[in-house]
Formats: sequence, C-alpha cells, structure tokens
Amino acid sequence: MAYQSLRLEYLQIPPVSRAYTTACVLTTAAVLELITPFQLYFNPELIFKHFQIWRLITNSLFFGPVGFNFLFNMIFLFLVCL
Repeated sequence: MAYQSLRLEYLQIPPVSRAYTTACVLTTAAVLELITPFQLYFNPELIFKHFQIWRLITNSLFFGPVGFNFLFNMIFLFLVCL
C-alpha cells in the first residue's frame, strides 16, 4: 500500500524533474558500489584531452555520500523542481 502511494507521488513529478532526480539518486548509488567520487569530478584536462565527456554531467548529479545531507538535498531538489 505504501509502495503504491510512493509510486504515484513519483509519477506525479514532471518528467524532466523526475529524470534529473532519478539521475542524481542513481549516480549516488553507483558511488556506493561501482565507482569513486574521484571519477566524477570536473577536470577540464581529462575532459578535453582524454575525452571523458561524462565529467561534464556527473559533477552536477553527485551530491555526496548517502546520509542526512543527501536526504535534504533530494528533498530540496524535489521541491525546487516542481
């Protein structure tokens, strides 16, 4: 029952905001298991000389490790994107 209300709330978010919020959560989840934050930061030399284009996007999607600050960042992101 709670899952369905959470799902309905998620589906009521506008599509662009939903995509951005989902990308932020997935990037943070990837840092927990697959990658390190060192692989996400903005470094112009790596972007232009080594063609690591993902660094242009991922530095704005990562809000730090999962914790109280991450929760508040996601809440504020949700409220601002509505």
